[in-house]
Amino acid sequence: MDKYQQSKLFFDEVIDDYADETQSIQPEFYRNAAAFIDVALSGCKDVLDIGNGGVINYDFAHLARLDCADLSLSQTAVKRYASYDHIAFFASDIFDLKEIDDNTYDAVIVQAVLHHLAGSTRKQTDQNVLRALSSCMRVLKPGGRLLIVESVVPRSFELIERLFYPLMQLFFKLCKFGAVYQYSAHSLGRLIQREGYAIMESAPIALDRYVWVMRRKIPTALTPCRAVWLFLKKEEGNI
Repeated sequence: MDKYQQSKLFFDEVIDDYADETQSIQPEFYRNAAAFIDVALSGCKDVLDIGNGGVINYDFAHLARLDCADLSLSQTAVKRYASYDHIAFFASDIFDLKEIDDNTYDAVIVQAVLHHLAGSTRKQTDQNVLRALSSCMRVLKPGGRLLIVESVVPRSFELIERLFYPLMQLFFKLCKFGAVYQYSAHSLGRLIQREGYAIMESAPIALDRYVWVMRRKIPTALTPCRAVWLFLKKEEGNI
């Protein structure tokens, strides 16, 4: 079983409670993230949200179409938003989004997803993240916007992650939690730019007093958790 499927098995079990759990523990984080997303969605009509787990924390009333794609579908979210004709939920894989044609959306939203794309090695993790970004760019219209909200850590903690990568992944496996690798904001930005993507905006996102970690409510001060906002645009030459 690869580590991505390991993550799917975990989220298959928790998905119907995920949105309520995470938003109850860290509501301020989701409000802070939404403040960035709402501004970036100005003028957008067709939007794809990948891996939201049923969390729609931004204003969607002005959108003509909001598609929510996830490896694990939340039936709770499907029922909650059933009265909105312009919102649809479906299963898809961020690595290929094969159900979606090229140049379809004005914006793609990816919140708290990239750190779940950990591979067997750090190099494979980089490849996974870049493959996911390429897939997102493919389904964007020319000039479309890729909006990323991501969990990150300080550079010093990321160094520890690199040094003990196999042990950390073994820990997640023993805990029956999906594989995770958290970049620092600095290294994630460098990885994205190295691939030729221009970052139009980058900013820290304030967290709550508590964070949701492995289905537990943990004081943020006891963790290395941070969050970052990244705004990319599909330009000529982007796949």
